[in-house]
Amino acid sequence: MNQPELIATSGGRLPDGTSVADLIDRERREVAMRVMSDPAIYQLELERIWARNWIVLAHESEMPEPGDFVTRKIGDDPVILTRDTNGEIRCLLNVCPHRGATVCRTDAGNNKLFRCIYHGWAFNLDGSVRGIPFREQMYGDCTEDLGQVGLRRARVEVFAGIVFVCWDESAPPLRDYLGEFGYYLDLMFNRTKRGLEVLGPPQRFVINANWKTAAEQFGGDGYHAGQLHRFLGAALGVNMSDPRVGQMHAPKVSTPEGHNIICFDLEDMFAMIGGGKELSPLERINILPPPGVPPQLVHEVVESLGEKELKLMTSTPPSNGGLFPNVGLWNTAYNPLPDGRPAPFISFRTYVPVGVDKFEFCMWVLVARDADEEYREQVRLATSFTQGAAGFIEGDDGEIWPGQYQGSKGFIARQSTMKYWALAGNHPPEGWPGGGNVHTPFSKDDSQWAWWTRYFELMSGKA
Repeated sequence: MNQPELIATSGGRLPDGTSVADLIDRERREVAMRVMSDPAIYQLELERIWARNWIVLAHESEMPEPGDFVTRKIGDDPVILTRDTNGEIRCLLNVCPHRGATVCRTDAGNNKLFRCIYHGWAFNLDGSVRGIPFREQMYGDCTEDLGQVGLRRARVEVFAGIVFVCWDESAPPLRDYLGEFGYYLDLMFNRTKRGLEVLGPPQRFVINANWKTAAEQFGGDGYHAGQLHRFLGAALGVNMSDPRVGQMHAPKVSTPEGHNIICFDLEDMFAMIGGGKELSPLERINILPPPGVPPQLVHEVVESLGEKELKLMTSTPPSNGGLFPNVGLWNTAYNPLPDGRPAPFISFRTYVPVGVDKFEFCMWVLVARDADEEYREQVRLATSFTQGAAGFIEGDDGEIWPGQYQGSKGFIARQSTMKYWALAGNHPPEGWPGGGNVHTPFSKDDSQWAWWTRYFELMSGKA
């Protein structure tokens, strides 16, 4: 009773008879534009993407104490994430099993139990039934065993502080789902002895576009940076038309699970900082600490890294990418402050569907737990200036995504395709310490194509 039965489908065919498998041309590397706006495709996604995969919902530091909770969504399903009396994080369907009413109606807080205001059914922090008003008089002997009528539970696993949830009991463990990408995720979010924590609640706002417009961009689209984000170059005093500035020469990593990361090339930056002097990895990391880590905690990062990892983190660190299906990762040490100075920034964000035509952008900003207030304020400024609803980077992207959705709706557009023709192939630099497919020397479409390949494996029922 605690796990949902997956929705039956008609063999992966849409109402007009089109096979989902025919919406991707693997030889020409093209994807049908209708996937960005077709309501029938969205309904199939609810079953084959959101009900079967590990989905990021929170950071564990949002719920530090027993009884702390936040409410989120997995596809169309509302859920409660809470820490129970044993300190374990639980994910509960936020739907009363009595008549389907919303149980918890606030975004966050601390509760000893969850009580549905409709008929008063109450539930413990683990989802089990606490009590039913007038149970004997109302239901008598016909009441089911209370263990069978609690709030439906999902699987929960935590990696580097990030909370993942999955409805499907048959899905592989999270480590298998991450595959070789776990190496890069660990480098980004496991940095200090006490780890990272959220800098306040996540920023949340709605964009009038399909969720995949943002998700596939964070699937490795470095191509747009030098064109769409030219104002970023003006703020930093650099020429964004230079492909090196736009990180087009940086290594990109993709995995068969659809995850990806662009590893920013810092060689030009350190050549400028060093004035021509060759700087050691230890000198580099002290000059430019990893995002989220103030200078006084750099020694903890160094102690946690092997020699190869320290070299990677100070030459081509994992910086910007995504976790399949709907997570963006951002990890850079030189986002500009309003006065133009570079500042650190580390975050993850999710693109949560609100139907086929809208998604909620939800962004968490992180710092080391022991960071001082001066450093935290610097991160806040860098965040508000460049990221999220008021930031000029998301301002640029937020203008494009709705246009993609609207443009894909027309009769002619639905018969057209999106092009992913340019592939660099797997060419890891000598001595590359991580796994996955490493795409060099010039950034192309490999990572986004890997994202779409995984998407259609799932949507076609082949994975």
